[in-house]
Amino acid sequence: MFSTMSVSLSERVKYKAIILDLDDTTVVAGKKSFPTSRVTKAIAKAKERIHVGIATARPFLEAKPVMDHLKLSGPCVINNGTQIYDPVLKKMIREVELPAGALEKVYALCQKHHLQIFLYEGKLDYEYFGTTIPQKALSIYLPKIDPKKIDEFVKLFAVESHIHVQKIPAWDARFMAIHIAHAEATKLHGIVEVARILDITTEEIIGVGDGYNDFPLLMACGLKIAMGNAVPELKAIADFVAPTVSDDGVATIIEKFILP
Repeated sequence: MFSTMSVSLSERVKYKAIILDLDDTTVVAGKKSFPTSRVTKAIAKAKERIHVGIATARPFLEAKPVMDHLKLSGPCVINNGTQIYDPVLKKMIREVELPAGALEKVYALCQKHHLQIFLYEGKLDYEYFGTTIPQKALSIYLPKIDPKKIDEFVKLFAVESHIHVQKIPAWDARFMAIHIAHAEATKLHGIVEVARILDITTEEIIGVGDGYNDFPLLMACGLKIAMGNAVPELKAIADFVAPTVSDDGVATIIEKFILP
């Protein structure tokens, strides 16, 4: 069951871009998953009218196969906002690194609590053991957090004001995960930059997501859409609740808000 918010033609044509989360929004969560034929065709039609991009927590090399598959036309927010990638020029056009000293503080806490830590330098996460100095540190990923303690750990890892600590789904469904990046490296900051690049306003962007880390995405956009499988808190702030990812909700969104 999904919301039946009515939309006039004038409301449809005002949007100039749609930014989609990937896992459990555009694709069923999974490192090797791809959009269904219906969603792929809908996105292809949408590209003829507006810019289409993604805003994902995935690192670049795990997002790239889906971006290539969809032949996206708009700037894409990668790794929860630490990077913006241009899929047309095929180059990274923005990166935001962690504040100095943040990695050392987080690593010390991980050692104390016996937590696995992954570091992201720009392409793919790798397990970090504190023995080398990275060329650059864009974000930290903690993949195995007890869901019952996730909020406690989110507060614990807020080691300074210049970082953003975000809980996200883990690849292993038994756990939650934590993503740590610069305070100005969120999906919200990414959307603001995408709007600047495209020379449009954020009010002209449709944002679509399902998880806790999609709050910044939806809050930055003129039209806020939550998937039918979204967390209840995200549905509560949405203008429209679409069918689930398993029911090709993204295709329904495009048919309703973009195509005549």
